[in-house]
Amino acid sequence: MKLNPFKKENPAQSNPATETIGRLKHVPPSDRQKRGQTLSGASKKEELPALPVTGNAEAYRVLKNFYISEKASLLNGFNQYVFKVFRNANKSQIRKQVEKLFNVKVTSVKVLNMPRKRRDLGRHPGFRSEFKKAIVVLEKGQTIEQAKP
Repeated sequence: MKLNPFKKENPAQSNPATETIGRLKHVPPSDRQKRGQTLSGASKKEELPALPVTGNAEAYRVLKNFYISEKASLLNGFNQYVFKVFRNANKSQIRKQVEKLFNVKVTSVKVLNMPRKRRDLGRHPGFRSEFKKAIVVLEKGQTIEQAKP
């Protein structure tokens, strides 16, 4: 950068590939890449290595959490586990992510859309939100330890 922005450069000294715009020199992108420079003229930064992608990132876009109720607790005894899932999740995605996340073999998946229900709090009417739940049946002898109370 020049100390005096109003002083004109000698055209013989300047590079024909660069042109002056106001106080800053404009370097075309192709020349920057050849020289390995950025706009400020600093040397090119070393590229950082990419972070490893964990295998569970996709599972948390399908499964929300375990659904805990009296019926769900009884189903655990029959090797069936109940999950709250996202509205756009389908059976094959649920099967794949449960197998991947808990290292178990899934036999079948049943999906239910639970409707919203009216709930009143005093004189204020309202609704409990609707959600989607999945009942996952595992092969004999396999369990999900996190679901045990």
